[in-house]
Amino acid sequence: MNQPLGVDRPPVTYDPLDPKVTANPYPHYAQLRADAPVHWLDSMQGFVVSRWDDVTAVLKDGKTYSSSRFWPALLGEYDPVPEVPPMISLDPPGHMRIRKLANSAFVPSRVGALQEKIVSVANELIDVIFEKHGKSGEFDFVWEFSALFPVSVVADVIGVNLERRVDFKHWVDDLLSAGNRAAYGPERLAEIERSSKAIRAYFEDIYDQRLAEPREDLISGFIQAEVNGEKLTRSEVLNLAILLLIGGVETTTNLLGITFVHFKRNPDALAAVRENPERIPTVLEEVLRFDGPVQMLFRHTMRDTELAGTAIPQGSLVLPLLGSANHDERKFENSESFRWDRDPKEIMSFGQGPHFCLGSFLSRMEARTALQILLARFEELLPISDEVQWMDSYFARGPKTLPVRFKAR
Repeated sequence: MNQPLGVDRPPVTYDPLDPKVTANPYPHYAQLRADAPVHWLDSMQGFVVSRWDDVTAVLKDGKTYSSSRFWPALLGEYDPVPEVPPMISLDPPGHMRIRKLANSAFVPSRVGALQEKIVSVANELIDVIFEKHGKSGEFDFVWEFSALFPVSVVADVIGVNLERRVDFKHWVDDLLSAGNRAAYGPERLAEIERSSKAIRAYFEDIYDQRLAEPREDLISGFIQAEVNGEKLTRSEVLNLAILLLIGGVETTTNLLGITFVHFKRNPDALAAVRENPERIPTVLEEVLRFDGPVQMLFRHTMRDTELAGTAIPQGSLVLPLLGSANHDERKFENSESFRWDRDPKEIMSFGQGPHFCLGSFLSRMEARTALQILLARFEELLPISDEVQWMDSYFARGPKTLPVRFKAR
């Protein structure tokens, strides 16, 4: 599809259900951009979109490319709250009713007030690492720092119990891996089902507690809030709370892990920020561009349309590849190279259009502050191996585990 007559092209190798592809999707993205920028994918029964301009067109045209089936496409039967669509699956103008409430968690003034908490949590986690492992040695960066850090920051804000933070990580990882459900056997699917039920049961219990005794947290606020004279239903509150936990935790967790993967692979970037920590925001923007924590989104066509010369029928699944758009050579010079000082002015990592990620400001601030503190307190902190075990998801990207060698200052 989409090839000139008489021109032989190698078969497209991109298949998001293949773990070898998701471990390093970028060469496959490059082939898509060159030979099949809008390509029908049998394994997903949908069209993947790989170039910057085409991804932008999809994300900004909500009337043609609807978000209404986003969550069902990703989670399928493992959606913990299937009876109502989450904010991420609502199209304008309807999604504004819920987004206005969610925005209250992520406005810059509220996020800025978390700065002291962010510093405190980062230092506390590092103190625990030193107490457990001494002043030098090895630990798992994901499970002992990056997976615990963002949820510890926002736990009080959302209204969840900090002592369950390891459970949150397991539940969210399993939920996001549900996108690969077609490739899994019964045992893995049973694990995902257990996590879906567990996160639902947890938030049902929190809802009941806050309904009886409201607190100064978002879940209490969602229960009490009125939008256009109507209160949110129980299911809408559960859905919104779960979505905010996933969005507010997973992106930062993965961004921090990915950053240290690239510090290992690009020692010049690590040297640059050690020499001058003010370069951290610049390095983070390149990490977000080069190897972002969200790789794709889900849309469905509301009418017959055409994109990059390819006809797309009404009702089709369309998968805009954020990770590929961020590598588009038409947008970025030397796009396949990691350049810590690139300072890209525009990236696709948090999406575009009406569903632009409302947690982008918080995620950047958390990652920036965490890196400043980690670099200040560790003389050495690098992954032990160049080999990375990536999480089981084509939607979200991050190390599943990341053993590091460290030395305290």
